[in-house]
Amino acid sequence: MTGPGEGSVSDGFVPTLKPGQALVRMIYSGICGGDPGIFASNLYGGTPEYPRVLGHEFYGEIVEVYNPEDRPSRVKKGDFVVGAQNKPCGVCDQCLEGRFSVCSGMYGAFSRPTGCFAEYFERDLDKLFPIASGVDPLVAALAEPLAVGVFDIRNSRLGVGDDVLVIGAGAIGILIGLLARLNGAALVCFSEVSESRITFMRAMGFEAYNAKDDVVRIMREKTGGKGPDYVFEVSGSQPGWDLALEAVRQGGMVLPIGSPFGLGPPVTRAVDYGKIYQKEIDLNPVNMHHLGDFAEAAHLINRGDLNQDLRRLVTSIWPLDRTAEAIEASRDKTGNNIKILIRPGPEEIESTLKS
Repeated sequence: MTGPGEGSVSDGFVPTLKPGQALVRMIYSGICGGDPGIFASNLYGGTPEYPRVLGHEFYGEIVEVYNPEDRPSRVKKGDFVVGAQNKPCGVCDQCLEGRFSVCSGMYGAFSRPTGCFAEYFERDLDKLFPIASGVDPLVAALAEPLAVGVFDIRNSRLGVGDDVLVIGAGAIGILIGLLARLNGAALVCFSEVSESRITFMRAMGFEAYNAKDDVVRIMREKTGGKGPDYVFEVSGSQPGWDLALEAVRQGGMVLPIGSPFGLGPPVTRAVDYGKIYQKEIDLNPVNMHHLGDFAEAAHLINRGDLNQDLRRLVTSIWPLDRTAEAIEASRDKTGNNIKILIRPGPEEIESTLKS
């Protein structure tokens, strides 16, 4: 990326490792829902950095390790791995409280290493997690968004028998639904604008409704008149916010997950504070994930409980030299593309992948 909305694929240097790092050969990288905005205006992190290699979701192989101090490590050369990109400072007030996703940067910038839309990139050893042999690489490539879902569910304190509404059936919304069901939710419903995604969610065993329907009435009928205990607002839209506050039960929790940034500067969302006050709604925004959530995501993938469903989320694969086209394709609002992956090879695009 050489500027806002400008970039190309070209030959570059293989990263030079620092102590405690591994060199990873990319097998698959995923396009995040925020990547179009990052590409358009570099909203990912504060200060624009050019040139910059994009990408933060990956599955790859460790081809070199530089660990001169022989620090403890979960991984070694030859391992297939997933991992986190962010590097919180570790010493500020937020990091000391365990809130690494909102590192204040008081004692050093919250930094990010080279992106993974490349054949080779570096990662700190402590940010990497091994993936077991036999795991489908297309599933393993979903570890980072799965870690986001793990963090969302963990922060919600959702438990057995709870009723859930997820607004927005993109990749993160779907992962939240799968994890809510795995954690014992009695009812998991989706509100979505795309008919193709509504059909997709129903095929996965969820109840899904068009956002134009009376979702509030439907949810109250489904929950004995009270409304859902938890509402995950993953669309980032104003209608999504309005529905979340209207649908959630008295004393329930709304978790704002979806970013309102879109493809440009942050936008203002109107919030009905009167409704929050009257219903005593808990607002619990969740930002990214912590390293422990990544560990849990890797564990879930290695165990395989969700892998059949996870595999269905990958809808197309693009070669590295068409990354800009793939990012543009990820903006498709018809709902046909849920998760797009990038690979380094020159093969032609694979679309409409079969389960």
